Amino acid sequence: MNFPIELTAQINSHNGSFTRKFILNRGLTVLLGPNGSGKTHLLRGLKDNLHQHMNGKQVRFLSAGRMGLLEQFRSDYDGHRGGSPNYDQAVFGSKSDANRRHKMETLNGDFQTLAERADILIKIQERLRKLFKRDVLIDWDGGNLKISFSRLDIEAKPYSSGREASGLMHMVGILAALYDDDVGALLLDEPEVSLHPQLQAFLLNEILSVAGHPAAGGNKKIVIIATHSTEMLQIQSTEDLLSLVFCYDLMTDPVQIPADTGELKNKKVQGLIARLGQEHKLSLFSKRPLLVEGPSDVIICSALAGKLDMHLEAAGSQLLPVIGKGQMPTVAKLLRLLGKTPVALADADGIADGVELVNSYLIDNHFADKQASALGFASAQQMAGSIFGDFCKLVDSRWTEISARAETHPYWVNRKADEENQARRRSALCALFTTNAIELSNIASDDAWANIRARVTALLDLLEQCGLFVLRKGSIESYYLSADQFTSNGKPSAAVTEIDHLNQLVSEDIDVAYSDVVRCIRYASNAEVICEADALRDLLLSVVAPAHARFKSGDSSSNFNLLARSILGERSKIFGFGVEREKLVVSIESRILNVKGFPVALGKDDDVLKSINLALEINA
Repeated sequence: MNFPIELTAQINSHNGSFTRKFILNRGLTVLLGPNGSGKTHLLRGLKDNLHQHMNGKQVRFLSAGRMGLLEQFRSDYDGHRGGSPNYDQAVFGSKSDANRRHKMETLNGDFQTLAERADILIKIQERLRKLFKRDVLIDWDGGNLKISFSRLDIEAKPYSSGREASGLMHMVGILAALYDDDVGALLLDEPEVSLHPQLQAFLLNEILSVAGHPAAGGNKKIVIIATHSTEMLQIQSTEDLLSLVFCYDLMTDPVQIPADTGELKNKKVQGLIARLGQEHKLSLFSKRPLLVEGPSDVIICSALAGKLDMHLEAAGSQLLPVIGKGQMPTVAKLLRLLGKTPVALADADGIADGVELVNSYLIDNHFADKQASALGFASAQQMAGSIFGDFCKLVDSRWTEISARAETHPYWVNRKADEENQARRRSALCALFTTNAIELSNIASDDAWANIRARVTALLDLLEQCGLFVLRKGSIESYYLSADQFTSNGKPSAAVTEIDHLNQLVSEDIDVAYSDVVRCIRYASNAEVICEADALRDLLLSVVAPAHARFKSGDSSSNFNLLARSILGERSKIFGFGVEREKLVVSIESRILNVKGFPVALGKDDDVLKSINLALEINA
């Protein structure tokens, strides 16, 4: 049998049993997804289904924790070793374990393979000697398998594998599994564990050299890996995307591009894949990649996210600079094929020059169509086309009315000689949002410019609900408070200068000045702001309420700390209680919790809940 192969994984999880299906299109298949998305469950669930394709060979699963019991010799695992692990006692099982080596999920099975198969040992020794100046030695000591290493670049005695770098141990074990021609399918959970990036690249090449169908003979084997590393991805053509399986949640089906997807033949998509960089690969690991127009946008957005405590990456987003005008719709389309929800932060020219980008977020968008219908349009795309057309007509026919304001904008100042009409539309659009409402109304007696701004605003607001945010002032430089807004060269340097200024401002001022950008980052992060006060409040109320009741009844001599301990046990050590000036005072004793508002002082007639919320600045 050849590829493609449809596999069914039977998954037994804490949420019940269910099946998951996907297609193997070639020898190597890669599972991508965040922690907790079900990749390991999927790998384990495939073991039984793969046997029918093995031509009598073995299915081998290697867990992410493949160091296994070896760790007891490499670390002070129980705190009783005095900081001195039993390095030299490291063993990998006995001779009786050899017949179970393919069932073992740890390195023990692979080092048993090296003891059984001299030919595999030779392949690994040659690579270790030539590439890493190491040698690996196999020995039996009292019936136990011992592995030693020696350095070839200096004169030194052999040393126990317990003392070898974990990355090299992982690599030797995985190579043994790869070179084992008794194995027809290898399931690897996080092959990159402990490996330096260059070692990851080397390992990927070795994986690709054996990946194939077992029926092809030799040492070809099906390899399925689950990874968090961009180094374990080789994407050179659109066909490579067929071997990626995206896991987003254990309870939902994984996402895989069908082989007959028409977009894979799109020239722009093919061109994008051909020049896929590291940043693009990183976005493959996120659920809501945030597309921006260049390095300066990345620098500013990263700084704003950090300043305002919006955790983009932790929330499943990733900043992705899209270089080249007109590329955003192509990148967004590709990401949607992979099951992702791309968010975009586009310069104002993204809408002033045409509706291609706009339509890429509105096409087949039932939510957008419903919103547009409520505003009297047949569809969201019809709404966008109508507003864009009327805007262009207004600029073309009545440019002189707004030119005084528009001609101060960088779009006009930095225009090229053959782009005057384009520059008019771009700068006029930005003038709509940099001119106050009263001045805009005074431009024309019929309020034409104020009316078009209201309509464009309605469109932009709708687009934001769909994940497309437009920088209404122009480009990211148009928002600068300190650096040069007209810069056209050295943009990243200007962005760094701007960051130095932003770091001196309070969050509220930044939120106002960069409002368009901040809204986009908040949408992309899609996560609540971390507030330790929220987590602390319920704990605090559980002891303050009974303590305040006693205090209110006139008992001011009670040991409130003892009361707190009886309620919370050891957790009560977070708080300290006392009575000062006829008030119950609660302090926080932890030095690591970042919570404002302490100490909290409560009078006898105070409302406990309101007082706690007020002190901790929590909106009830």
